[in-house]
Amino acid sequence: MVSQQLLYPLGVEATVRFTYCLDRQLECIVTKYICVKESCHSESESAKWTLVLAGGISLLQDTWIPLMKELFNCTPAKIKSIWAIERPNHGEVALLNAKTLKEHYSVRFPGLQYAYAIHTFLTSDILSSFERQHLIGIGHSGGAGALIQGLEYGVLAGHVIPLKALIMLESPLVGPEAWPFFEELYRGVRKSNAQRPTSWVSEADAMAWFKTHFPWKTFEDEVLRIIEDTYFIPDADRPGYITTKTTVEQETACFIDDGTQLNAYPFLKTVLDILPTHIVVGSVQDIWVAGMYPLIEENTESLRLQLASVTTIQGVGHYVGFFRILKCTKNRLRAMYVQLPVVQPQEIARRIAQIIQDPGSLARPRL
Repeated sequence: MVSQQLLYPLGVEATVRFTYCLDRQLECIVTKYICVKESCHSESESAKWTLVLAGGISLLQDTWIPLMKELFNCTPAKIKSIWAIERPNHGEVALLNAKTLKEHYSVRFPGLQYAYAIHTFLTSDILSSFERQHLIGIGHSGGAGALIQGLEYGVLAGHVIPLKALIMLESPLVGPEAWPFFEELYRGVRKSNAQRPTSWVSEADAMAWFKTHFPWKTFEDEVLRIIEDTYFIPDADRPGYITTKTTVEQETACFIDDGTQLNAYPFLKTVLDILPTHIVVGSVQDIWVAGMYPLIEENTESLRLQLASVTTIQGVGHYVGFFRILKCTKNRLRAMYVQLPVVQPQEIARRIAQIIQDPGSLARPRL
């Protein structure tokens, strides 16, 4: 668990464990964050929005903390609470599910697992009635896809879509036609992850490795401090060493999906008229297979009139909410801020705040 020093001015109001069952019963953890600063308390009566965060592969929910801090700082009178849903094979909950993950999901852990966990959360009684009426979803990468497919599970079960808006951070708008590109990506992930170290003598030793390898070396400094504080446990196989809570095997199992995650895009297209959807992408093409980028651009352009907004962040890539600016002059930073105020966690929070504060951005899109 993250230290109070790194957490402040956030506070954890609730950590809820629940079970879900897509094909086998698994645990999931969702954490509710609030602002505990005195200034937040004075404005809490007028706070309105509840955010639900769904993270991408390998990023534990704690890595959202710098962004959450800035969200409360940008809009203290608007955000009442933030719920972060951990992937069932990541972090603390991965330790709870370790036996089942090892026995049944050592090769593949489909995105539909995370989607069904999100669906279970959204249709449970964990959220208050007030929170349920003022809910905005934010997803990064595959987290956004899982959030969309979680909504689809709800619709199929007869529920209405509970979100007032959806904000997608670097989540590609592609469907089953992109499967060959993902197969190529998976081959690269397998090869790369097979070469990663899995244990170190200390947190400092581990961070020396992370800080010199992509994508972690690009992360904002506070995100790196949180990783050092929360990612590691004693290595049961190597006394005196530490390893990651999320195993490399499970990270790889998330990437090696079965193609069902690509059905998120076709479903999203059917609900754009009732779900205001905001797209945020980076200009640096640093993770997807090269041939996939024209397809993403083509699909985004075809939906532009149906989308509530589309923002391109100049100078950053896939991990838009977690990046720090490298070798960036003050003038260039100012120019980037004016055009696209979402480059660092601080700036992406401002962009999200703009979306939340603009009533038009939450209205039903005009077709």
